[in-house]
Amino acid sequence: MDIDPQILNNVVLILTSLGVAFIAALWLSIVFWVIRDIRSRTRDPLMGVMSVLLVIVLPIFGIVIYLIVRPAQTIEHKYQAALEEEALLQDIGLRLKCPGCGRPIEADWVACPACHTRIKKMCVSCGKTLELQWNLCPYCGSPQQKVYKPEKSRES
Repeated sequence: MDIDPQILNNVVLILTSLGVAFIAALWLSIVFWVIRDIRSRTRDPLMGVMSVLLVIVLPIFGIVIYLIVRPAQTIEHKYQAALEEEALLQDIGLRLKCPGCGRPIEADWVACPACHTRIKKMCVSCGKTLELQWNLCPYCGSPQQKVYKPEKSRES
């Protein structure tokens, strides 16, 4: 069984062409991936150009170097982290504090459990918590009675 050298040359040529086409397609896909990846990680045009040139000039080593030096987080991840941090800071800032001792308190507490400072009062009619300065209950509309403190008698 003799193999015709012309057929063997054609098979080798086709396989070589397919291999070169595969490597070229792989190389181009890596270049396009780097372009998309660097755009999602930074807005710096110099970093984008340098990353693409690195991958074009050094196809195998360039992608490894790029993976080492690229920014760790995408712009979207940085934005989400900033939003989370801002929400946490707002939550900390909105927490109520006891005017007596400065410890955190809940919005519906009547007194501070740590220093016993009176924070709110109870409605005499419906029992809901009210601010100390309110003279009328906004829930049931009943006027609030002031605590009567008898004066010392002047008879003595």
